Amino acid sequence: MQFDILGPLEVTANGRPLVLGGARARDVLATLLVHPNRAVSSDQLVDELWPGQPADKAAASLQVRLSELRKLLRSAEGCADRLATRPPGYLLRVGHGELDSSRFEDLIAAANDALSAGEPDKAVGHYDDALCLWRGSVALAGVDSPSARMESARLGELRLAAVESRAQAMLDRGSPGDLGGLAAELEALTARHPLRERMWATRMLALYRSGRQADALGAYRELRTLLDRELGIAPGPDVRELHERILRQDPALLGQGPAADRGKPRTRYALTPDGVHIAYQVVGQGDRDIVFVPGLMSHLDLLWEDPETAAFYERLATLGRLILFDKRDTGLSDRSTGDLSLAERMADVRAVMNAAGSERAVLFGYSEGAPMSILFAAAHPERVSALILGSAAARWFPAADYPCGESTEEMYQALREIAVHRWGQGDSIEWYLPSRSGSAHARELFGRFERLAVNPGAFLRMLAMIREIDVREALPAVRAPTLVIHRLGDRITPPFHGRYLASHIERARYFEQPGDHSLRFAGSGDNDALFLEIAGFLHAAG
Repeated sequence: MQFDILGPLEVTANGRPLVLGGARARDVLATLLVHPNRAVSSDQLVDELWPGQPADKAAASLQVRLSELRKLLRSAEGCADRLATRPPGYLLRVGHGELDSSRFEDLIAAANDALSAGEPDKAVGHYDDALCLWRGSVALAGVDSPSARMESARLGELRLAAVESRAQAMLDRGSPGDLGGLAAELEALTARHPLRERMWATRMLALYRSGRQADALGAYRELRTLLDRELGIAPGPDVRELHERILRQDPALLGQGPAADRGKPRTRYALTPDGVHIAYQVVGQGDRDIVFVPGLMSHLDLLWEDPETAAFYERLATLGRLILFDKRDTGLSDRSTGDLSLAERMADVRAVMNAAGSERAVLFGYSEGAPMSILFAAAHPERVSALILGSAAARWFPAADYPCGESTEEMYQALREIAVHRWGQGDSIEWYLPSRSGSAHARELFGRFERLAVNPGAFLRMLAMIREIDVREALPAVRAPTLVIHRLGDRITPPFHGRYLASHIERARYFEQPGDHSLRFAGSGDNDALFLEIAGFLHAAG
């Protein structure tokens, strides 16, 4: 059996298309396909597909649609057990290679590996095979459910990133015959996606290598004008550097592209008052400083190895001087042996800001880094120009006067079990990045991230600290302009936590979109929309 979602939803068995019936049956099937081989609860299916209907009527409608799907799947030989009841809901069994989106992601992973290994011909072949799987520009076209919309946005972002990477591979291939057509293709792409600076940089380089220096410089002017008009910002440091090199006709530009020119930022160390060395990096430049405060897991070197993660930070660096760091016990920073506290984390931020020469900055607190950022903004208002809170909570566990966090205990115990028994195997992806958990390659990379970002003992100490976090009393003291960002599919910190923050911080701006907990991965949500929201907020904040 073959399930195709890269376009309209289609199912074929033994080469014969199956007629899927009414719109709601298709929506149920699509929602199950978004979570292949995982149980989707009855409550989720009812809430997504029959919102606002009486519970008994919606449950009856769900059973009718499931019955239709079972009948349809049983009509295909050997597929009688595809749709199974698995408390608290239902599971659709999908074999290896049967879902076109999984094949797409596997091909993209292989292409990215080939590109990193210096094999551009092989990479182009894999990218072409992956992009050929699409039967239109929108995944799950015509399907109307929150899960389907979220998956459609995620796959659309992956497709766009693949187009960008394919263009880079074409440049790296170095064939003169590629360049004219590639420049024309990139001109059309930058017109459709004007805020993706990587596309502009590749277009500039393709034009320059074609002997069209004036057109390459013209493309830069076009980008600069567009960004100034739409967002009030200048192009990022990588594009500006490429522009300068084109101006002076740097001979090295004829043999390598922007990705090859860019190395990892230099890692430096700040010393805290209690003698802990905190690793930090500075990316970009500008009058505004942005300090990104990470969650439980981070590793400064690893974030530049993943193209999607690197692209997220590179775009942030177009909005100001971006300061990144690994908190104590994580990544490249010192390990400590005692219990952790938010006060220590605040001292770490002060040490990093002082070492980087930052008197005042935007604090971007992500996940577990958000409560500490809230306390810092309340305690040191003179050092915080604005506050961005992503996948954030004032506290994670429910309380009599805090009607949020009913599912936190399940998450807490699951992560604790992973840390004790299965750390380093990538299993935490089920919570941090569930939309990618079906990819063996993504799980392998996430396992490496677990192993290098934090050791199991430190992770357990951080979990213990999270149980005690409660910064609700500090919320009224926050005076900095605040943006709260949340993803609808966030399993670690569901959206009601973010809504609570936005309603209890004076004049906070709230932005909600489909996607996973992990903001840093482009494939986990619509990062173009996220970047526009952040840029607009910072422009308004001044």
